Amino acid sequence: MHMEKHSLIFDNLLVYETKQLREDWQQGFFLMEDFTLTAGIYKNGPTFFSVTSEENEDEFGHFTYYLPINEPVKLADETDFYFQERFYIQEALVMRQADEAVDFHTAYKEIKTYARKNHILLEDTFYCILLEVFDDYIIDLYVPIKDRSDLK
Repeated sequence: MHMEKHSLIFDNLLVYETKQLREDWQQGFFLMEDFTLTAGIYKNGPTFFSVTSEENEDEFGHFTYYLPINEPVKLADETDFYFQERFYIQEALVMRQADEAVDFHTAYKEIKTYARKNHILLEDTFYCILLEVFDDYIIDLYVPIKDRSDLK
């Protein structure tokens, strides 16, 4: 298992939030792609999403989908999507799914195990970056490291 620390930053994002079954994670991805085509919005980066577990509901999660776009947009008539100027994670543990993990849930468990062994505190939300490679997708998993500046 290859683990790295990285930051993550994107400007001009289209955002969509939903609560859904974890196994249906691709639905929001397809919805974002369809919306940009019909609205004439041009993406300029990979689609990514965050997952936060719902209490006592292992199969459900709160998903937020992000799509970097070429310029700011006004979505006055749209209720399902909103614009976000900037997305930034200062420091996260990162694992590329291609490093032998079965899926992003498995990779997340591996990162949590690594963090426990190395005394690293992690946030409860994780981010999956979908990278298109030769008509397939690789998922980079980012788990933000908790800010420990208040512990000094």
